[in-house]
Amino acid sequence: MTFSTTELSAALGTPVTAVEVIDTFAASSADVARLLVRSADGSGRTVIAKHATGPGVAAARREIRFFAELAPQWDHPAPQLLGAIDPGGDGPVLLVSEDLLAAGYRIVGAEVSDEQLYGAIDALAGLHAHFWNDVSGAPELEPSATSSAQAWPPEVITRQAAAVRREADRFFAEAAELDDAERATIDEVLEAWERQFKARVAGGRAITLIHGDFHFLGNVFFTGSDPRPKVIDWSELKPGLGPHDLAYCLSVVPSDDRPSRDRELLRYYWKALGVPDYSWDLCWWDFRFALFSNLFQSVFQHSVRWYRTSLAAIDALDARTALTEPLPLAR
Repeated sequence: MTFSTTELSAALGTPVTAVEVIDTFAASSADVARLLVRSADGSGRTVIAKHATGPGVAAARREIRFFAELAPQWDHPAPQLLGAIDPGGDGPVLLVSEDLLAAGYRIVGAEVSDEQLYGAIDALAGLHAHFWNDVSGAPELEPSATSSAQAWPPEVITRQAAAVRREADRFFAEAAELDDAERATIDEVLEAWERQFKARVAGGRAITLIHGDFHFLGNVFFTGSDPRPKVIDWSELKPGLGPHDLAYCLSVVPSDDRPSRDRELLRYYWKALGVPDYSWDLCWWDFRFALFSNLFQSVFQHSVRWYRTSLAAIDALDARTALTEPLPLAR
């Protein structure tokens, strides 16, 4: 993995004389590294650089548009974008952002405290409330039929279901430890999921922009003094159901009574959201329905562990009823 002084100079808008790779990070669509960059006077600082080529270019461009056009609209929790270069066409694209570790932030993982958990929910509610029913006014973002399901435009839902089916064939071919009942769940739910999702978002009602990859294992950072997090990796930003982000981040936080814990935290989110004409019943339905997107993501990740974790959550919260029960939409 290499990052040239020429690229870094162009992105940062100032001459860079030396670049040293300090750490590298696993990423599905780009090369990501912590760099020590030095200027002509010998001073240096660490930054996070994301270099995208090929299939990763579209995701990187979504993130650039987030920083340029969306982040300035509200009190966002994203790190500072220090610079970017995008020559167009096939790229490559380079983003350079502040190093949160150098600023005192850390990943807490599943050991997130209650204070931090509520701070994260406040951040989500702020994002979702700002763009509530206003996704058509956001910059045109290339549809993303990947791990987290996009709600608008409706034809992307069909693309998502097809992508899950294709990836499930590859995943199940590898995952010999899954039994027949576990494998059958995908086929059992996908048709009903696609139909219900399209009915839910018809007319673009009660949807917002979601982060799409909001999780405590790598994308959400905290300091010891501030429960409000910093959140990285906005490349999966997309129109969706607000409770999806909460359902996804809670999947890694252990609980002795997940249904009660999740309802309590979702109720806090719903009150913090404070948008009109969004009933508690619909919020609860959206949350349970979002658990199927978590299941689909485990398929894209080829993770037996998270597949089984998602199945357990679906059963614990009786999410399958969301595929068949009438939608709690206002008439």
